[in-house]
Amino acid sequence: MKIDTVREGGSALLQLEGRLDREWAEHLSGTLEDLLQDGVRTLNIDFSGVTYVSSEATRVLTRWHQELAVLRGDMQVTALPAAARDAFDVAGWNPNVDVAGPASQRHSSWHMRTDIAKCGDFEFSSSEQAGGLTCRLHGDPDRLARAPFGATECGVVPLTNGVFGLGLGGIGGSFEESSERFGELIAVAGCAAYFPSDGARKADYLVGAGRVPPRVTLATGLTCEGDFSRLVRFTTRADAEAVPLSELATVCLDAAGKKMAGLVIAGETAGLSGARLRRSPTGDSPVRFDLPEIREWLSFAPERTYAATTTLIVGVVARTPEGPLAAHLRPIGLTGRVFAHFHAAVFSYRPLPQRTVNLSALVRGLFANHDLLDVVHLVQDDRGDAAVGESAVVRGVGWVAPITQIA
Repeated sequence: MKIDTVREGGSALLQLEGRLDREWAEHLSGTLEDLLQDGVRTLNIDFSGVTYVSSEATRVLTRWHQELAVLRGDMQVTALPAAARDAFDVAGWNPNVDVAGPASQRHSSWHMRTDIAKCGDFEFSSSEQAGGLTCRLHGDPDRLARAPFGATECGVVPLTNGVFGLGLGGIGGSFEESSERFGELIAVAGCAAYFPSDGARKADYLVGAGRVPPRVTLATGLTCEGDFSRLVRFTTRADAEAVPLSELATVCLDAAGKKMAGLVIAGETAGLSGARLRRSPTGDSPVRFDLPEIREWLSFAPERTYAATTTLIVGVVARTPEGPLAAHLRPIGLTGRVFAHFHAAVFSYRPLPQRTVNLSALVRGLFANHDLLDVVHLVQDDRGDAAVGESAVVRGVGWVAPITQIA
């Protein structure tokens, strides 16, 4: 059996020759997985040289046919000889189905941005209605280094589908229920995830499915509610290794058209620079950020982590933030002109769509079908030669809206 692949951008042509038995079906599956991981979303598979097709081969093709359907991609199987067509007929699958979906569901108003990005190619589309977010500030982040948080400094936040946010807190409807486990937390589309700081070895999560939304208790953080105005899709340019988070955030902020914006990004990861608390900030003393005490409080890797994973990033980005919001944001990038706060939930790898996609369906699919590996606060390490740098992604999709009100 031979599998020849010709790649052109996001498309690939596979030419098969010989017997596609069970063993070679596994090789074909590996080839398709590599192509999807590398950003291919349009596949054309030429069967003209195939002399035999096993049931395992049709199972493999069915699997990746369905995976591409989720990714809003296209798969076409062409030039089927009679023996191969019989195998597909037995399997009950029509290999000529276009898996991109009805034309009425496709997005046609994409606009390329090439003027302000160095590492990524970005395309934006606008929603039918003008979006805008109300950003709510929770707690005082400067208190971390002054005094532990008590019940009066923390608040309970319900997480409806229209709310996304991040902070230090725990899943639970009261301070007493969750305060001993406060850690990095992320919430989007009625789902919440955090890494408990009580010695837990795995992140925990809650997916809302009933009439009562999940609730979290926050010591400090940001939540946003409203409608998104832009959908972005992005890939790494051929001459770059990955898209830095600072570039992605800056481009999205520019597209939002305001001084502040809220972002939700689903990306295939090149590497993350992240930290999380080892101890809850509700104990007997405030968090110590000086050496060597900081090692007792924070977990931080000496190099970027979680390459080749799928990451859900939530955050707020602004230019020259003022008032109470400024305490929640830190400079990102090399210029120091943009400020942000981002948390990330890290999942086992899954290729991401490069067309219009529903945010809630994507997020719930990650929690349902993939391992939640970690929840971290994304940081920029600027310590010089020993620095880790910043987080970076290879490709992905995102939702953006200007922040029109601070509450």
